[in-house]
Amino acid sequence: MTEEEPQVESSTPAAEGEEAAEVSGEVVRVVSGSVGTVRGEQVQLSSSAARTIRADKVKMENSAALQIDAGEAVVRDSAVAVARGETIELEECNVGVVGGQEITLAESTAYAVIGGVVRVEGGRPLVVIGQHLDGSVQPLLDLRGAAIFGLLTGLGAALLFSIRALFRRRR
Repeated sequence: MTEEEPQVESSTPAAEGEEAAEVSGEVVRVVSGSVGTVRGEQVQLSSSAARTIRADKVKMENSAALQIDAGEAVVRDSAVAVARGETIELEECNVGVVGGQEITLAESTAYAVIGGVVRVEGGRPLVVIGQHLDGSVQPLLDLRGAAIFGLLTGLGAALLFSIRALFRRRR
């Protein structure tokens, strides 16, 4: 460790069952710990949990996070609710929503993937919206299907409200 790269390490929380509110530094490494917010140039989580991660580079393994805002994120065997960034690589992960310029999913599941270039290698995202799609992208609902679903849902709701209004007039 040099003076140019101060490092913050957290291997256990402050007390049993508690989490550190915020950890920040140029290079932050959390091992088997739990933190609220992590901020840094480079953030690494291993067997840990975090509410929010904000960094230029994020590396996660066997961890969980509610939200990731990063320039570049490499996530393996982890769970993430929301991930945003320029380049996001997910391998064997469970993800809620992913948004970014370049997204790679390998053997991962995701509810929604929104990006410029989306690569899918195994796994199955529910909704994929992207300018360029590579790999075995077989979403349950694509952009055209989502538009049709929205249109049909709107028409169905309008029909139900019309029928309801007719029955109220008759009484």
